[in-house]
Amino acid sequence: MKRNERGFTLIELVTVIAILGVLAAMTVPKFFSLQTKAKVEVENQIIGSIRAGLETYAANKIVQDGTKTYPATTTALLSEVLNPSPAEWKFTTGASEGTIEHTRTDSLITWTYSTTGSDYTIGTRVAN
Repeated sequence: MKRNERGFTLIELVTVIAILGVLAAMTVPKFFSLQTKAKVEVENQIIGSIRAGLETYAANKIVQDGTKTYPATTTALLSEVLNPSPAEWKFTTGASEGTIEHTRTDSLITWTYSTTGSDYTIGTRVAN
């Protein structure tokens, strides 16, 4: 009886599967870390777009009224600067300042928005 020499032995197959398992174990955590970093960067880009929109709004107000002003509330920010607003983002108005909220599957991220009329502040990113 002649033995067929073409093919892999069981030990060779198990060794390859073990090596692939080790490589997967090393790369999967890095992949999930990259996803989280990507979500944060997208949020930073949207906040950057909000800031750019605020400056454009103020420039238009200078042309229209001769004074540099920013939206007084986050409701005005939503309707006049970000139209349409990004999905999963919410803007609420409080007594002295408003809140910009982004609801993600893993957390709620908030920024505060306040204005004095001639200047504005968007606070730092806070994860809840």
